[in-house]
Amino acid sequence: MSFKDSSNWNEKNELKAFIIFKRLEELNFPRGKQIELCRVMEKETKLAAENICAKVSNYKSIAGINNNSNASNDTKEAYIKYKDYSIKDLEEIISKI
Repeated sequence: MSFKDSSNWNEKNELKAFIIFKRLEELNFPRGKQIELCRVMEKETKLAAENICAKVSNYKSIAGINNNSNASNDTKEAYIKYKDYSIKDLEEIISKI
């Protein structure tokens, strides 16, 4: 993955956002839960909850749940690579980054 130096996105944060998507998917995307989870991630990173929400929504688009979006190549790449991983597996990968 190749992230812009000027952003706070990196592989670790990309995977954290993907875990939010996976959690929402498990819960059948309950209303209001996405922003709640994004606010938790906001406290752990230098990213705004709204930016994290946009990233999660991009994952939803790639998965065919939302309309098409302008998802980055990194987001598309992460989805393809990790879509069949469990949350536990993803958390283990994050712990090693």
